[in-house]
Amino acid sequence: KTDVATISNALDLVKRLRGVSFTRIETGRRGIGVIAQELAAVVPEAAQAHEDGLLSVAYGNLVGVLIEAVKELANKVERLDVN
Repeated sequence: KTDVATISNALDLVKRLRGVSFTRIETGRRGIGVIAQELAAVVPEAAQAHEDGLLSVAYGNLVGVLIEAVKELANKVERLDVN
């Protein structure tokens, strides 16, 4: 890998995401996740464009953002515990 950089402001990114429940049109099955079009505006690396123009979510690409957001929260909690 090249151009490796720690994700900054990950908590702000996560706060801009919207978790949703939904029913898939093609199957009628219920699901939980995020809307790819909304995700693309916040974390474009986690939205994949297909040849037909539809977007899908690459949930694995959100892991790094979530890890850094948890670390930011942990740091805030540690600072509060000191007081």
